[in-house]
Amino acid sequence: MKNNYRIIVLLGSSLPNLNTLSTLLDGNLNIVGAVVANQKKLGINTKFLKNAINKQGFFKVVLQIIERLIYKLINGKKDKKQLENIFNRDKILKNIDAFRENIIKTYSYDSPETLDWIKSKNPNLIIIHTSYWVSRKIRNIVNGNVIGAHPGITQFYRGVHSPFWAIYNQDLDNIGYSIFWVDSGVDSGDLIFQGKIIPRDEDSYISLSWKGMAASATNIERILNKHKNIDKIPRIKNTKLSKDTIFYHPTIFNYLRYRMIEKFR
Repeated sequence: MKNNYRIIVLLGSSLPNLNTLSTLLDGNLNIVGAVVANQKKLGINTKFLKNAINKQGFFKVVLQIIERLIYKLINGKKDKKQLENIFNRDKILKNIDAFRENIIKTYSYDSPETLDWIKSKNPNLIIIHTSYWVSRKIRNIVNGNVIGAHPGITQFYRGVHSPFWAIYNQDLDNIGYSIFWVDSGVDSGDLIFQGKIIPRDEDSYISLSWKGMAASATNIERILNKHKNIDKIPRIKNTKLSKDTIFYHPTIFNYLRYRMIEKFR
């Protein structure tokens, strides 16, 4: 039985993001187009920084930036190797290149040109793998039929770097990933599927996130090929959410404690 999907994929520009599109293409799903967004200038997302300062305060954001710089000094080479182990770069780029005529690039999914292009494809399902916000304007195009994923167990860890916070809380049983219907909240939509990831000695909290992203892409493809119609895809109410489950980037002080926990794990 052939499925009835007409899928648009909204992506960021990183290799883990592009892997999601590549995986869906390998699954012979009816992908009618993809939008790749990039809001960084000189490698910095100034819009994100401004929002973070408004929500968390300037001093805390500075401590988060220090953490990222130190983390990269310590783990940068190791993570680069893990990235290449988890994702088949050559295959991903080959798939993306073969599909390039159906891909557009944008600064914002909400730009008039991007919205018009998405509507012209007449999608009935949108799949996202992006760090950028997907607005109601986008969700309304497909009557709310938007599927996303998060490299964390959303009942306990939403927001940023869920594996970090699970390890920080010594909660290794809740390192994993969630596939869900996107709504107006932060990783709060009805659940479709969840899976756990067992950390290995070579893993960092970044590589655990990548593994969650890769597993999510594989399982989204599996689920869509199993359920031929949108209304057959599971919708399990996520009833255990609270504000305490939303986490932000770790500060340097969080990271120092994390390193101690890792040392004795």
